[in-house]
Amino acid sequence: MMTYFKELLYFSILTLLCIALLSCNTNVSIKPGVNQGIIDLRNIEDTIANPVRLDGTWKFYWNYLIESKEQLKLQNPPIDYITVPAPWNKQKNFKSYPAHGYGTYHITLLHSKNTIGSIMYIKMPFTHTSHAIFINGIPIARSGFVNSNKETMIPNQLPSIIQFLVTSPTTEIFIQVANFQQRNGGILHPVYYGTPKIIESFHNNSIYIQLFVFASLSVIGIYHLGLYLINRSKQNIFIGLFSLIVALRILVINEMLLISFFNPPWSINFRLSYLTVTITPILFCHFVNSVYPDKIKKYTILTTDLYFGFFTLFVCIAPLHILSSSLVFIQLALVYISIRLLIILIKETSKNLKTKRIFYAGLILGFACLINDILFSHQIIKTINSSHFGILIFVVTQSMIAFEEYIIQQQRLVTLSHEMNIAKKIQRNILPSEPPRLSGISVDIVYLPVTTIGGDFYHFFEIDNKHTGIFIADVTGHGIPASMIASTVNIAFTLQYNHAAHPDIVLRNINDLLIGKTGNQPITALYCYLDIDHMIVRLSRAGHPYPLYFNSKMGTVEEIKIQGNVMGIWPSSDFHTAQFTIYNGDKIILYTDGLIEIRNKHNHQYNLDKLKKSIIDNKHLKASEFTNTIINEVLQWAGSKENITDDITIITIDVG
Repeated sequence: MMTYFKELLYFSILTLLCIALLSCNTNVSIKPGVNQGIIDLRNIEDTIANPVRLDGTWKFYWNYLIESKEQLKLQNPPIDYITVPAPWNKQKNFKSYPAHGYGTYHITLLHSKNTIGSIMYIKMPFTHTSHAIFINGIPIARSGFVNSNKETMIPNQLPSIIQFLVTSPTTEIFIQVANFQQRNGGILHPVYYGTPKIIESFHNNSIYIQLFVFASLSVIGIYHLGLYLINRSKQNIFIGLFSLIVALRILVINEMLLISFFNPPWSINFRLSYLTVTITPILFCHFVNSVYPDKIKKYTILTTDLYFGFFTLFVCIAPLHILSSSLVFIQLALVYISIRLLIILIKETSKNLKTKRIFYAGLILGFACLINDILFSHQIIKTINSSHFGILIFVVTQSMIAFEEYIIQQQRLVTLSHEMNIAKKIQRNILPSEPPRLSGISVDIVYLPVTTIGGDFYHFFEIDNKHTGIFIADVTGHGIPASMIASTVNIAFTLQYNHAAHPDIVLRNINDLLIGKTGNQPITALYCYLDIDHMIVRLSRAGHPYPLYFNSKMGTVEEIKIQGNVMGIWPSSDFHTAQFTIYNGDKIILYTDGLIEIRNKHNHQYNLDKLKKSIIDNKHLKASEFTNTIINEVLQWAGSKENITDDITIITIDVG
């Protein structure tokens, strides 16, 4: 427990450090600062090598839509000041305004002499929720349609790059903004200024990074969905869908690539940005539950599904201006469930010394980026949207861990394959290589295991050329476990040589030796003793299919019905012996139930009646040819050997 709390403490400290680093201004852009609506670029404009952020105090005219200095003089609105970037309804140093409304931002650029006559660029972020830009009174660009009321304005949020010709020492920029949909209004993100080369490079780098993250998450998501189709692992489908949803989020935020490439209605892009937030916690919760089953309480999973499921539906149908106000409830629940899931992940992963460091790195960065985005969206810190970077790192670390597990599994499979080969050799050595040689009687065996090794077993007591014991058994199941039990049965059988002429004693002794050594796996068996001197057969049975006796004089096949329970379950079981005389031309068939339970493509069973008919039809064949014919008929019934579902053993005793 102490180790767990230490891991949690380290995780919390590192997360806070990551958030602090993200909160630092790592942008390489120049920031001379805007003061009361004026930015002096004269001393830096000739040498700038990075974008200039137009952050600072802008002039602002609330409830006025101004296009030029001439219109400004005519309308003479009251001059207010506002901080950019920040929503106009959450100003810290200046007057705040209602979230829903309209106004005009105003900034004056002071240029150096060498810039006059040059083309310069402005990188305009998306605004909440429409804007129109005028430079020196000339309309340059717009996103949506700005107006003074909700009914006539058209929302849209598309970032853009604006070019203009510097014609004088000063440039007047007016940006009209209207917002009647979202909980925050105005310019929430930095406006950048610079030469065409600088701004284009800056803009392209931003797009390349987002496309890289989008492509990476998409490939990882498709890869995991492909793995799900192969192995049906829930872990793969949840992490796959989670990755694809986050990849979609990249297209609908920041540069809003979805609108740029496909131009869907703004409302669809807006709802998609919220849906990616409401769906991902559901998928992540189920992912964690699939990785560590039963570690998340059922009511937590149900509550997460219902809560975020409700908001998923709400996002689809709610009016846009109401939807924006619900984000805080989604984010609070998101932080809560993330912390709950992270605690489970840390606690369980701390037990895995091989992968926990990689896992912790992904968790720390992913969680730090999530908290950063929430704080950023509420203008508490000034950074960038970074959750997709953190999630990419988290998903990549998950894939690394999954790949490591895959390598381990492959190593285990190689080891298991080696062990299977050893078990196959052991079983091959245990089973007799050829049937006993008897005077006047032929014996033939066919053994078809479902897997490399099976649970069927047979053996002989070769006393002399006129006396032999034939033993056949079937362990429930197949593979290594059944093979191990069959080996135990073999040992128990070989100890009964002195009782070979008494089948009931042989089975009783084997049963006594097997009690408590087979994991309560039932074993059926049948022991047949042949006395050629007197042409007598003695049989005892332990829950095994009844042996079949072909009477050559009567031309019939009958079951030799002997009572006897399965072995390995009940101690002190009683076994009975049946004795009968055999004649030239007779046949005795011993087999396991896999022979008569095999099914064809129509799910029809190859039953005992079909086997009896086949025996009569092929009664004239000698032992080896007879057995092979029976097996071939069964395989033709099944369609192929691959359709066999249980081990098959058949032993033919041909008299004469």
